[in-house]
Amino acid sequence: MFMIPIKKWEDLTDDKEAIEALEDVYGGNVEELDLLVGLMAEKKIKGFAISETAFNIFVIMATRRLEADRFFTSDFNEMTYTKKGLEWVNTTESLKDVFDRHYPEMTDRWMNSESAFSVWDSPPVAKNPIPLYLRVPSS
Repeated sequence: MFMIPIKKWEDLTDDKEAIEALEDVYGGNVEELDLLVGLMAEKKIKGFAISETAFNIFVIMATRRLEADRFFTSDFNEMTYTKKGLEWVNTTESLKDVFDRHYPEMTDRWMNSESAFSVWDSPPVAKNPIPLYLRVPSS
């Protein structure tokens, strides 16, 4: 994955309590670290809920899954999706977009935020013209 291997526990985390627990279980041998334990202990990427290793694994697996799915490769066309279906696929960025398309009266009345997973009656947020997948986290 072209990542720099850790040589000591402090390369993995700044959490002193976690370092002590890792020392207790694995001693000084970072090569013995289990993947899932390491993923849980590793520092999170700023603005993300996951670590760098977890992010790299996700990107690799998501890419492979998309490349292996005929509906995203050889059958990603109007013959399979119809012209309208392709338009929906290419312009839908969020669950809110799906709600807006099928239940506009519900979103007009109840959903002020851009995300269907936010509090629906929260104050409206200004529309961002940058697609979600191109935005850089602010914190």
